[in-house]
Amino acid sequence: MERSIFYILLNLFLAATKKPYHEDEDISFIKVYDLSKPTNWKDINNYYGAIEKYWKICINCGIPGLGTGLHLEHLGSTGSMQPAVIPSEYLVTRLSIIDVSYLAKSNPSLVLSLDVALQWPVLKYDPLEPTLVLFKFGWSASNQLKRRCVCKIPGLSYELADFIASNLSHVVGVATDAPTLESDQTRELTKHTVSNVLGRSGVYMIENVHINGRIPERGCLSITMPLMMIEASYVPTRLTAFCPTQKTDYQVNLALTKTSDTRKTTSRVNQVNLYEILN
Repeated sequence: MERSIFYILLNLFLAATKKPYHEDEDISFIKVYDLSKPTNWKDINNYYGAIEKYWKICINCGIPGLGTGLHLEHLGSTGSMQPAVIPSEYLVTRLSIIDVSYLAKSNPSLVLSLDVALQWPVLKYDPLEPTLVLFKFGWSASNQLKRRCVCKIPGLSYELADFIASNLSHVVGVATDAPTLESDQTRELTKHTVSNVLGRSGVYMIENVHINGRIPERGCLSITMPLMMIEASYVPTRLTAFCPTQKTDYQVNLALTKTSDTRKTTSRVNQVNLYEILN
């Protein structure tokens, strides 16, 4: 694999379970996946312009062109998006993938029910460590849809979202490869939505995740890196997964090692103000 920024991060921060990583060891059993789609400022400007004009269909539907983004609740809900309030240990998490692409293939507007989702152990039992659950619907947008609001999207039922929020205390984030987690069951509502029920419980949502290739459903470590924007309902986000190869039974963990470098890092006190950038 080419030495990219993710490979460098791997060398700096990651180790396999049971023993720390050393420079002379073989790390070929760890594969790095970039799960992000890029976002440009023009698309963000158009998105927030639509919100200011109260085009609510662009909130509960999805915008493929926005790229990978994170939010807690949509603008106008009981809380506003504050990435800084998310604990750092909730951004470096176990990654569990629920692949329902075989269901969404025959039903592009699939509403994933609680009964069907409980077939996966990560939802049936509390995972007992901070976990990001990624729903893989196999969704992809044509070039004609990338700059539009689209509503024919598979998503979660309200009952499923409520179950995650109420019963799975260690599921700190829910993600999807579709442009939104909302489904036909919740799209026309204002209160009983997936975003509201998850956001009220402090569960963040990541949408427009880029899944390219076959990723192990278990054993991966994910690192979520949102742009530190204030008062924003959509935050461009880099999502990276570090996964064991299919030839091993290892899971990837985070490890800390001692260093003789005593230089202090500069604390980032100020966040990015979206409106200062766009105006």
